[in-house]
Parts: sequence; structure tokens; C-alpha cells
Amino acid sequence: MELIFQIMLGLLLVVGLVTIIMSSKNWHWTQLTLVLLIFFSGIGYMFLGASTLKLHRRFRSNIAKYEKQLEEIERQNYELQYGTRDLPGIGELEHRLQIVTRERGRVWRGVLPSGQVSPLGEVAIQVSQPVPHGLEQDSIVYAFETGDPNTSSPQGGPQYLGEFRVKAVQAGGAMLESTLLLGQRELQRIGGSQGPWSLYETMPVDRHSLFAEMSEEEKRQKLPAESVEEYLRHGTDATPDDDQWHVIGLDDKGNRVGKDNLDAAVKKLYNRTLRDYAYLFNEMAKERIVAIAKITAVAEDNQKLVTSLEGAEKTGEFRRQQIDSLEKDLTGMKADRLAIESHRDSVLSLLAHYQGRIEEYLKANSLLAKRYSQSQLGLASFINASAPAP
Repeated sequence: MELIFQIMLGLLLVVGLVTIIMSSKNWHWTQLTLVLLIFFSGIGYMFLGASTLKLHRRFRSNIAKYEKQLEEIERQNYELQYGTRDLPGIGELEHRLQIVTRERGRVWRGVLPSGQVSPLGEVAIQVSQPVPHGLEQDSIVYAFETGDPNTSSPQGGPQYLGEFRVKAVQAGGAMLESTLLLGQRELQRIGGSQGPWSLYETMPVDRHSLFAEMSEEEKRQKLPAESVEEYLRHGTDATPDDDQWHVIGLDDKGNRVGKDNLDAAVKKLYNRTLRDYAYLFNEMAKERIVAIAKITAVAEDNQKLVTSLEGAEKTGEFRRQQIDSLEKDLTGMKADRLAIESHRDSVLSLLAHYQGRIEEYLKANSLLAKRYSQSQLGLASFINASAPAP
């Protein structure tokens, strides 16, 4: 069509020019000039009209397509806004997000520790977003290191840092104070953390839906090897070895039955027990404090035993020295005893000898006394016989 229009326009231009040239013999030059202007203006008007027609035809040919696209986009916008039978709309998703956010509580991300942690568990933080940050004095927050956990070495990856009280607030930051007694390991962990941290207004709640969309490989990468089997088995058929706290029963309509009616259940599934992390962390902290107290008491008892043992060793050494001294004294006493016994034997021998001599002297003295008595008696008799009577 465009080619035909160009051919007709060319023929018209040739015919017009030939006509004007042939009429130049009879027309005044002014008339000729006016006709040429009118002719070329008409040609230009026809060209513009043809271009306008072409543009209208091209754009009008796409009106139906664009109207169909507009109708499809409006339908998509309506579905996005109000949802469909299978997918919720933006309003419903915003409502669900508000519910989840309300259940989760406020979260401050990208928090950075600044300064050293004190022995009492006090640490300063910087909060860049939002402005103002909205932390309130004396409120409780739960601090987590940001990042994926290290399942092969949990102590080396991001961890839960503890429960803190907002001791003081200032623009762009706050001072946190641990609500629990911290040990040396916790102080080193918090002091060595470079951040960023995430602060939660409430402790995150354990839900089955959090892990429903994860593959087995993702679960094994993110969860500790000691408990990953619970997450993998959730929703699978129960085994006879499973205890009643990890088994749920379903009836023929797929509804859950009570624990008392498990025997009547058509199907039994393994159910992972949800964890109350706030309660568990507090209980573990209490147990840790008790363990620390026991360790301290045992350490003190050990120190006392070491001191007593050192005293006993010193006493034993003193006793050994006494034994050595007494053994030396015993050796000397035994030598003295032998000398005394030898002296005693010699004394006894001399005593026996002199006792025998004494007995001999006594016998001799008795005999001499008897003889002396007889001699005296004889002299008395002689005197009496010789002397005159009074």
C-alpha cells in the first residue's frame, strides 16, 4: 500500500510539473509562482496526511493488544491485591506479616558492640537502624550473633550470647547488662565477639513451620548432628521404639486424636517436641550456676586437702625424724642395756660370792661367840668358886 501511494504521488508530481511548465507561456510569473506554491503545499499536505494515516493505522492496530494486556495486568493487580483461591493477596500477606511480627516482637539488626565487657557482663552497643532505635531502659532483650551456625564446631560459629537488661540508653546506642551470672567463658565470648548482633525483644519461638520448607541437606547443614534426626523424622511414620511424647495419632479423616486414643488412631506420625528456649536457657543458666558453685566448693575442698596433705607430709617428715632419733636412742639404749646386764651379771656374781663369804663369817662368828660364851661362863664359875661369899 505504501509503494502504491509513492507511485501515485510521483505521477502526480510529474503531471503537475509538466502542466505548470506548459502553462508558463500564458500565465504571469506571479500566477505561476502562486500555483507552484499551492501545488507543493498540496503535495506536502498529502504527505503529512499519509504519514498521519500511517501512524494512526499502526497505533490503532495495537489498541486491541494493549487493551488485552491492560486487562491482564489489571487482573494480575487485582489478584495481587486481593488474592486468588490458591494464593493470598498483599493485604492478607501484610496481615499475616503483622501477626508474625507481633508474635516475634521487635528486632534490632546490625547491632555492633563497642568497648570492653565488664566482669559484671556490661557492654556498650551501637544501633544504627532504626533512628531512633526505640530501646527502652530496663527492658529485656536477647542477643544473638548474626550468621550461619558452624555445625562442625558450634563454639567457633555465631551463637546465642545471653539475656540482657537495657541499663541505659543514648542516641545511637545503649548500655546492656547481663541478667545472669556470667562465667569466664561467657565473658570471653562476649568480649571477643566483633558483631554484628541481632537483638530480639522476645526469645524466638520454636515452630515446625520454620523447617518445613528446608531440604534434608539444608537441615543437616544448619542443625547440630545430635538433634538433626528429630527434625528429619518430623511428620514421618512413627516406630514402636518412639515414646508417647513424640507420637501423634490421626483418624481416618486426618484429624488429630488425643493421647488417650492413640490405640484407635488410623495413622501414627513422629512429632518433634517444640522447645521453649527462654525457659531452657534460664534453667541451664541456673544449673550452670549450681555447677560453678559445686566446682568452686570442690576446688576449695581440694585446696584444703592439699594444704592438709602438705601439713600431713610435714608431720610425717617430723615423725620420721623422730623415729630416726628414737631408733638411734634405741640402739644406744640397747647398748646400754647390754652393758648394764653385763655389769649386773658381774655384780650378781660378786654378790653371790660375798653372800657365801658372809655366811661363812656368820658361821665362824657364831662358833666364836659360842666359844666366847662358854669361856665367860667358865670364868664366871671359877670366880664364883674362888671368891668368898659376901
